[in-house]
Amino acid sequence: MSRTLSMQEKHPELYAQHTYVEPAKRKRTVKMEVLCLSYMRTGTASMYAALNILGLPCFHSFSLFSRIQDCSPWSAALDAKFFNRGPKFTKTEWDQLLSDYAAITDVPATVFAEELVSAYPEAKVILMERDIDSWFTSFDNAIIKPIWNWTTQFIGSVDPWYVGPLKDLHMRWVRGWMDSHSEDEMRRKAKAHYREHNALVRRIAPKEKLLEYKMGSGWEPLCTFLGKPIPDVEFSRVNETAALQEKKSIILRRGVFNFLKRIMLVVGPLLVAGLWAAKYR
Repeated sequence: MSRTLSMQEKHPELYAQHTYVEPAKRKRTVKMEVLCLSYMRTGTASMYAALNILGLPCFHSFSLFSRIQDCSPWSAALDAKFFNRGPKFTKTEWDQLLSDYAAITDVPATVFAEELVSAYPEAKVILMERDIDSWFTSFDNAIIKPIWNWTTQFIGSVDPWYVGPLKDLHMRWVRGWMDSHSEDEMRRKAKAHYREHNALVRRIAPKEKLLEYKMGSGWEPLCTFLGKPIPDVEFSRVNETAALQEKKSIILRRGVFNFLKRIMLVVGPLLVAGLWAAKYR
């Protein structure tokens, strides 16, 4: 009888321990081979898993959970692109930030589709697309509502160590990339932005380097395109909605813990001092 996986086994990126190295001190260790520039909620988590199985270490927004400090350089890249704050990233900065990744998918990386295609002209490009109505329902429930949820906003504001950097990073691409400043505005603009992004990818990717992958097609078209042998495991179809909800729950609990710890650092000494004063007065 198979056992139920623990949260740590299901979401290893949330529990991984890394010795953090600042991007400026990093050097590229693997060649950038794949740019999966698909929009969120089109199967990016499944593609992330597949590319890793194929031996291509892949960046996904999940990657930030174990490298929370990287929210800062990603935020700097967004500030430069959309808000004219600071220098825009060149290949040097992309190589540093993505030094040990051979592939990328999901935000914030896909926000920089043009920049990454320019920086890595030899990389192959993957685009996945869903029926726009089913995509929008998923995007609304899994992205729009949680981003603007008061709980997320509040915990992000009181936890500057973990939830705060993630919240601030995502709000940057919402305001810059989607030009949205409220939940309703983001919802109104979503479908048009989805179409525009897909059209942009088709326009900037050389036809011979572009694979329009249909989720559910299995390994063959992907492996043929990438020149990789077909693995002896099933193509991982990640239940993105369930996985994302579990990750968000863990992240928010971590934020609450950090907030309570912060309070205790302030209140604890005051309580001790108060008890001591009461005892010896």
